[in-house]
Amino acid sequence: MLKNLSDRSKAVLQLAILSVVLMMAFVGFDYLSSLKTVRTTSMVRFEVEASGGFASITLRAGKVNMTEPTNVSVPWSQTVKIKSGTTVFLTASNPSVTGEITCRIFLDREAWKTETISSPKNGVACAGIIP
Repeated sequence: MLKNLSDRSKAVLQLAILSVVLMMAFVGFDYLSSLKTVRTTSMVRFEVEASGGFASITLRAGKVNMTEPTNVSVPWSQTVKIKSGTTVFLTASNPSVTGEITCRIFLDREAWKTETISSPKNGVACAGIIP
């Protein structure tokens, strides 16, 4: 089939094919560069604010495991690097003081989970699975 074409026609055909290949390469590269980067870890910041100057907290966040209630001065915060797919859980209470108590979780500096209650109550909890 190509034997019957002149040298000039063959050159034009080769340029057309090369142009199509280059265009497909550029489109593919543009598509791949537009994809979002898949996150494997995130910086997670936990915060507690409460009336009365202290709160009793528990925290489960990757390698940080405070399963027994721990008294902390408020405002309190801790930042941890955590793998995607990890369940995190923060509780806070202050049953001896009236007022508000708030827990917050920030994911890569953006507010992710927030909960506020009026004390005295059982407490407040913020939890989720790191995307």
